Amino acid sequence: MPWERVVGGGAEGRVKRRAIEGNTTVRLLELDPRWDEKEWCTKRHVGYVLFGTLKLALKDRAPLVVRRGQGFSVPKGCAHKASCTKATRIFLVE
Repeated sequence: MPWERVVGGGAEGRVKRRAIEGNTTVRLLELDPRWDEKEWCTKRHVGYVLFGTLKLALKDRAPLVVRRGQGFSVPKGCAHKASCTKATRIFLVE
């Protein structure tokens, strides 16, 4: 799978995507250290941080910091925004 450019939060990253069944997509996402999303997302995400640190601001909950080797799950409808301060690679199922 080729890498695709992704832009968001004032920074760039790259992604590899694969639809596996119905509406389910698997992504390998690599985020720039300046990644800082401005818009709230309400999609469901299940992920695992391969390297780096992902910071998830949650609208109605305490923020979540996910480090290398840790997994996370954000339920559908839970508004969130992602940011990171160093290069971060994430495996996501959506």
